[in-house]
Amino acid sequence: MKKSLIKTAAVFSAAVISVYGCFGSFAGCAAETEQKEVTIAFDFGADLSEIEPWYGTDGELTDMTKFESYTVEKGSVTGIPVGAFKREGYVFSGWTPDDFYGYYCGETYNVPADYEGDTITFKAVWHDPRDDRSTYYTYNVVMDGEPIERPAWLKDAVLTPGMIYEPNYASIKIDGASSYGLTDGERNYYIGTKLVVTEEDREFTPIWKREIKITYFAGDVDRLNGNTSVTFTKMEDGRDELATSDRFSRNGFNLVGWVSDMDGKTYKTGETITMPGHDVTFTAVWEPKTYVVVFKTGNGGANKKVSGVTDTAIVCPDPEHTVNGMSFVGWKDDEGVIYPAGSEYTIKGALPGSGISLQGVWIEGELPPETSEPSTDEPVKVSLLGDANCDGKLTIADSTAILQSLGNPDKYGLSAQGMINADCCDPGNGVLPSDALSIQKIDAKIIPVLPEITK
Repeated sequence: MKKSLIKTAAVFSAAVISVYGCFGSFAGCAAETEQKEVTIAFDFGADLSEIEPWYGTDGELTDMTKFESYTVEKGSVTGIPVGAFKREGYVFSGWTPDDFYGYYCGETYNVPADYEGDTITFKAVWHDPRDDRSTYYTYNVVMDGEPIERPAWLKDAVLTPGMIYEPNYASIKIDGASSYGLTDGERNYYIGTKLVVTEEDREFTPIWKREIKITYFAGDVDRLNGNTSVTFTKMEDGRDELATSDRFSRNGFNLVGWVSDMDGKTYKTGETITMPGHDVTFTAVWEPKTYVVVFKTGNGGANKKVSGVTDTAIVCPDPEHTVNGMSFVGWKDDEGVIYPAGSEYTIKGALPGSGISLQGVWIEGELPPETSEPSTDEPVKVSLLGDANCDGKLTIADSTAILQSLGNPDKYGLSAQGMINADCCDPGNGVLPSDALSIQKIDAKIIPVLPEITK
């Protein structure tokens, strides 16, 4: 007896602790007791003695045990077992959980996540083939209130109450629009949706979705590689991803988003959106890249690195390196422009996947007077060895200028500074055809820098 009393007291104490624990955290206890499962049951609508299992779509005789109740999680997807049945005087069509929507054996069913009950019962749908009642399901093909020519394959249906019917969801296409589903004015129905036929007639009208043009525009910007715009055809209300960051290519910039002319909002690249009912243009949002510009000193000197952002200026470093018998002129970019140490270099960006580097330029002896004290106010305006036409660049045009001046000095003579710049092969020998040849070698990347010393 004492043991029983002790056990009873222990159970009572545990219950008290449990109850008071709930009061201490009421919300927590409510969450713990919330029912997350639901029972799926099947009601044949007749005494099972009247039901004879028959061969299902899988060719097997129906196993009645598959239609016993089972439990699933709310919000999950469950499958209706495959099967077929015979009942004297009736034809079996399928199942319905609500007397409105119908399901065939073998189909799936989405269990509502917010279902408040504890059981979902699928009732068997039977109809009597001798029933002389008729229900009419008709199709009214109109768009914006205007009639559209009805396709020959779209037929009205005369049905018997108690059967399951799937409306004809085949898409109707007209200029600039297609049908996606049907409506009876109260509900919308989409492909795969079936209805339990009642005595109520129904008229279905197509749900139209218009074709729209979605245009991607790179914007009124420079340094673009390839196309500036591209247009695609999409369907109204469709869910689709916006173009990714590689849709357009621009030197020195990353594509980070799209501005819509529909609502003025900025969307991320690759973001999924619902397509509007009209044409829309998305304009690229560009963000400047950060570069580590490499200054290649050459002649045994260490490379220098300076970080900067596209369209901003950085200061060209001092090479901090000397070479006996030579003078440092400056840093040459890929266009042949030389920037003296201490001058500003504006980062223009590079092709995607490429970096930016400038090559150190050295000459034998002392710098000419024009370049011995370069101005940092106009860094590009410096004497450039080989720049015969004095345009601030070293190109094949300088080779042409030298050859023309040699052939007809009266008409094509070089300026005094041009003569100094042109003497780039074995400096000190004056302007010769060999100077034009050295410039051609630079253009063909046969030699890296000027002057070219051949002796």
